Amino acid sequence: MRRRVLYIGNFGPSFSTENHVGESLRALGVEVVQAQENAFTLGELDGMARDVDLLLYTRTWGLRGDALRWITQLPIPTASYHLDLYAGLSRGRDLRLDPFWRTQHVFTPDGGSEAFFRAQGVRHHYLKPGVYGAECYLAEVDPGVAADVCFVGSYDYHPEWPYRRRLVDFLSQTYGRRFVKHGSPESCVRGDALNRLYASSKIVVGDSLCVGFDHPHYWSDRIYETLGRGGFMIHPYIFGLEEEFRDREHVVFYPFGDFAALRRLIDYYVKHDHEREAIRRAGHARVKASFTYVHRMRQMLGILGEHHAGLRGWV
Repeated sequence: MRRRVLYIGNFGPSFSTENHVGESLRALGVEVVQAQENAFTLGELDGMARDVDLLLYTRTWGLRGDALRWITQLPIPTASYHLDLYAGLSRGRDLRLDPFWRTQHVFTPDGGSEAFFRAQGVRHHYLKPGVYGAECYLAEVDPGVAADVCFVGSYDYHPEWPYRRRLVDFLSQTYGRRFVKHGSPESCVRGDALNRLYASSKIVVGDSLCVGFDHPHYWSDRIYETLGRGGFMIHPYIFGLEEEFRDREHVVFYPFGDFAALRRLIDYYVKHDHEREAIRRAGHARVKASFTYVHRMRQMLGILGEHHAGLRGWV
């Protein structure tokens, strides 16, 4: 059985989600034809789409030309995949004219906005984030990047999420030189260096945009990245996370905004090496066994196979 996908996305950076998804599809026996989103005309993409069984699209810049008409009239199954949150943010006001949202199936990790997607005419499927399997390993400790407490991510985040600044400021003011922040604007850490950073940090504090502090079933892929790549993480609790992880077995949760509770947890686990290491290893094992992009792509293909006879039996 031929299994060929045209995947439109941004394949320039080696660390892009599209590259990780593409390699994970190949691991499942799918032939992936990559098309850099900003490098092809619609005419060229149309020719490529004539010799595949499925079109998959992850948007960065947007397609050129009359892409809305083109993508809705393709004679093959079409699907989109993105990790970002749109519901409740300014960028989610009107999705009807965006080709990304007009494919036959849209997969995102936002499981708390089904009414929003229905109102926008989007056939949405809830697909949680993951981590690239090849990067899911425990690295050796690097004394050069060792820290008691660290945060990995940008300081200036969405304007709708000022909590990020408050969190980073609290960690910096509370822990001083014991705290290190990585990510924009200081520096971005990728590849094996990130695994070594996680292995060398006693506590990694997480964050995820959560509209109103009560938006359920959406969280950043950073929790899978951190645990899968060997970090011990304290993360704000979001409704639905308990479906993936058990508190104080795989990860440690704290209530959004309760910095006193966060400080108590950090101070406790910094000193209790045995407990911290047991949770770190259990979280890593949990992600590696169940939440890589191979697992997520298998789920996606299974859903598509339920709707399209030509895609049945791909997994």
